[in-house]
Amino acid sequence: MMKNAVVVGATTHVGFALCQELIKHEVEVSGFEWSGNMDERAHEMLMEIGRNAFFQLRVDQPSDKSVGVVYYFLDRMERLDPSKQATILSFAKRAKKLIFISSYHTHRKNNEIRTMIKKEQMDSNCISIYLPMVIGPWQEEEEAVHKRLQEDANEIDRQPIAIAESDVLYVSDVAKAIFDFSTNEGLQKEVLFKNENEEALPELMTILNLTLLKDANLESEEKSITEFVVKQSLTINESLKAQREQMRQKLKLE
Repeated sequence: MMKNAVVVGATTHVGFALCQELIKHEVEVSGFEWSGNMDERAHEMLMEIGRNAFFQLRVDQPSDKSVGVVYYFLDRMERLDPSKQATILSFAKRAKKLIFISSYHTHRKNNEIRTMIKKEQMDSNCISIYLPMVIGPWQEEEEAVHKRLQEDANEIDRQPIAIAESDVLYVSDVAKAIFDFSTNEGLQKEVLFKNENEEALPELMTILNLTLLKDANLESEEKSITEFVVKQSLTINESLKAQREQMRQKLKLE
């Protein structure tokens, strides 16, 4: 049973949902972030957790104690300043298991930082999880779905938006799947999460009037990557409703 964990990238979209999932299972969570990422949005996210005995925020602080699992959200670390590498590596040195999480589209770009971190894990107990599009509360503002929902909220004409995606998942389902995957032994070391509902993406595109980017390569280029099927807890409409509600609550806070 997992007793404690570190989430490097605690205020990323999926990283925050994972913190919430771990807390729900009474795992002691150290949520790590760089001070440069602690903007207004990050503070608003953390207000949802509030004071909780199972959560501690670490800002720019390296680790000096053993931990069961370290979750690295690599997309935020793509352009990591070399001066900050020692802090990132400090978590890996004292971890029993490392789990790397990134968008499937960017996983090749993250190979260098992933390889550097893995060298600190003597037992080579490392797992890489690749994600398709993820929707739901606290999605990053530059994402296509957030932009479309913002247009609708502001009652302005929808502009053409093209995406290069082959699947979509709800953020809480992703967090639950990451937790379930990381607490099981003997699973694949490299997986691509996939929605059990093959019609989820077409439905999303129809509702939000999105199109596929021309010439986008949507097939997995690496046949060695195993697909891990994620259960869908909400319909696409319900997922979008949850995201809209969070956006409305954020406007109230402002």
